[in-house]
Amino acid sequence: MLRVTYFGKTSFALQSDETSVLLNPGIWDGDTVVPDDYDIRVIVATNDHDDAVGNATTIAANAKAWFLGNELAVEKVKEQGAKPWLLHVLKNEAPYEIPGLKITPFSLQREDPESGKKSENLGLHIEIGKMKVSYIGDSMVRGPFGALEANIVIAPVGGDGVFPVKDAVSLCIDVGPQIGIPMRWTDDDQPKKFCKYIDQFARNTMPLVMKEGQVLEVQWAAGNEFKHELS
Repeated sequence: MLRVTYFGKTSFALQSDETSVLLNPGIWDGDTVVPDDYDIRVIVATNDHDDAVGNATTIAANAKAWFLGNELAVEKVKEQGAKPWLLHVLKNEAPYEIPGLKITPFSLQREDPESGKKSENLGLHIEIGKMKVSYIGDSMVRGPFGALEANIVIAPVGGDGVFPVKDAVSLCIDVGPQIGIPMRWTDDDQPKKFCKYIDQFARNTMPLVMKEGQVLEVQWAAGNEFKHELS
């Protein structure tokens, strides 16, 4: 079984019986979205911006967790006092593996909505708990993700330097995951449109808008039957 916990914005935790990973524990408008004392095994920031790195240094110190990111993100948490032996730089298409977890990063791009400046964002293909999760992060491009098999696709839908709704829908149509989850919307119409278009054009995919604090449980039952429960 895989448990997916949503903290808001782009912050998710994935937990299996063997391990756990926290994605983008960001700071938004000066506020953290993940508690400092959250217990986790691995933390990943998909870029070096505060909305991705957030309070990862504090969480990693309290939980004695690994921190993974690109060179800029790792350097940022190192400057914040993170233990060097708990840091790992993710390289494009070079998998990171521990028992029960495989993360393959792909170098994508995000764009600053004010300056238009582009910077690296890592898209993550995560294999955990017999599930495959494609997490696009704060990206404006899909890279190779349209050709990767995934049970769950988590993609931004807000525009402003990242995917707009149509690109997230297009990705789900191409991948055909069992579940598509939107994130990082800037108004409530965006996740509604995502669900509407997924229902119309990607009928093998269930759109699922998660609220802050909700937990999604997914598992394979009776061989190849995919089951999910949202609480």
